[in-house]
Amino acid sequence: MRFGSFKVKTECEMENVVCDVLVLGSGAAGLRAAISAREAGLDVLVLSKSGTGKSTCTGLAAGVMRGSDSSGAPAHLEGTLQAGRGINQPGLAEILSEQAPARLGELMKWGLKGEVRHGCMFAQGRPPIMGEELVRCLIRKNREMETRFMENLTATSLVIENGVAGLTAFERKSGEQIAFSSGAVVLAAGGAAALFFRHNNPKRMLGDGWTLAIEAGALLQDIEFVQFYPVCLAEPGHAPLVIPPILADNGFLANEQGEDILKKYGIVERPAAMIARDRLSQALFQEIYRNGQGIFLDLRDVTEEQWQSDPFSAILRYTLGDRVGAVSRPLRVAPAAHHTMGGVKIDDRGATSVPGLFAAGEVTGGLHGANRMGGNALSETQVFGAIAGNSAADWAKGSGAKERRSVLKRLDERFRAQQSIPYGETDFMERIRKIMWEDGGVVRNEAGLSRALGNMRGILGEFSFSGPGSEKTLTPAQAGAIELRSAARAASLILEAAIRRTESRGSHFREDHPKQNDEQWLGHLQVRTSPDGDVWEFISQMDVASEIRQTRIVRE
Repeated sequence: MRFGSFKVKTECEMENVVCDVLVLGSGAAGLRAAISAREAGLDVLVLSKSGTGKSTCTGLAAGVMRGSDSSGAPAHLEGTLQAGRGINQPGLAEILSEQAPARLGELMKWGLKGEVRHGCMFAQGRPPIMGEELVRCLIRKNREMETRFMENLTATSLVIENGVAGLTAFERKSGEQIAFSSGAVVLAAGGAAALFFRHNNPKRMLGDGWTLAIEAGALLQDIEFVQFYPVCLAEPGHAPLVIPPILADNGFLANEQGEDILKKYGIVERPAAMIARDRLSQALFQEIYRNGQGIFLDLRDVTEEQWQSDPFSAILRYTLGDRVGAVSRPLRVAPAAHHTMGGVKIDDRGATSVPGLFAAGEVTGGLHGANRMGGNALSETQVFGAIAGNSAADWAKGSGAKERRSVLKRLDERFRAQQSIPYGETDFMERIRKIMWEDGGVVRNEAGLSRALGNMRGILGEFSFSGPGSEKTLTPAQAGAIELRSAARAASLILEAAIRRTESRGSHFREDHPKQNDEQWLGHLQVRTSPDGDVWEFISQMDVASEIRQTRIVRE
């Protein structure tokens, strides 16, 4: 094993750890990438913000994975492209539909407790967090392969030079800063849905993978597309659980006046929460936040046979039916931010635009296009986690330990700069989430987006620099400020992209531009940091017009 640590004499004298492949994130994508890299015989280190596999979207997921049957690949591909509204990267969608059956079958061989029905695999974990079983399976496989893990670390800077990578992270409680160098990095840090006031993600899913990637020089795309699941529990004192689409259809969805929401808004697709989740989310947002109406789902007439007819509904029978009270009264529901379709642009090898940096899972953009087909998120983690892990291993084999140490000086400089970020408030995150929900969420318009962007820039302006520090640890205030500033930057990226895309497509709904405009917007809106690091460059790449337009804005 070549894994180890060594001391490098820097001004801050941080602890430095060397590995062959560094995986950032211990959700399903990161864990699967680690398995592939270990199969190549390399030293693999997985970093996580909390305990390994904890506080990840995988663990909180319903455990539904689409694509268990190879005979269903054509329909899987068609559904994925249809949900993406014409802007998926077709090659990625083809890879998902072709490789999902083998990757899901692999999980069963590794001991996953699951059930296959209707072309999907349903993990049989602990209700309502069935995805926990998938995490357990992947961790167990990694332990067998002697993958290394380090926990409770928040990444702050990623530097890649000459194809080798360096990363700094701080330990949450102590503030101690650690530097890492590796032959390749797999970024699997998840999405950014927790930037919104109502969300069903772990609370620290704040888009820090995006900010790490763009500051390392990677290209991002489709950041404006945020998926809101329409029918989430909104009962006081209860988590915003996703109510299964088929179960929601079996019930009666109405406002306080008793109006049938599906009929009122002309939503005829079924299951509505799966096939028409964009329009249903918009309808519920309009009713709740514009019309001041409570929305309730009445499941009292749902039969026991209907509860058991769908695996997703069956495993929630006790949680929703008895614990929350669905068998005796209507439940209050509302939309919640659920998934982000945009992120780091990758190719069919999981490679980003930066040599040596690979990515997989929700941190990436391109597979899902303008919206995600239900059940594709966890399947994506297994297909592209495996691909990214293999590609990272191949890349890492060509770099030596001496080359890896060359990035540590740059990391040390960034660390000392981060020590100088003071801030004076404790409610920044609450402010960010309210801004994003009210003006950058389900229903958008130019006035609201401009207001939100101005408010976000104001928050970013409250972070100032007083000169580089020289300590090797961060104070709690400094550590919190780094994470909050990263969240504000990720939120700004969403807002900047949303204000530029002057149409409605998939999950991106502009009430001032309510129609889909294929002539001008059938393509990707991409963003990168300029070579001097002072501006974000937004690039519109329209497939139909073969047109590239670029705008530059000053980075905050």
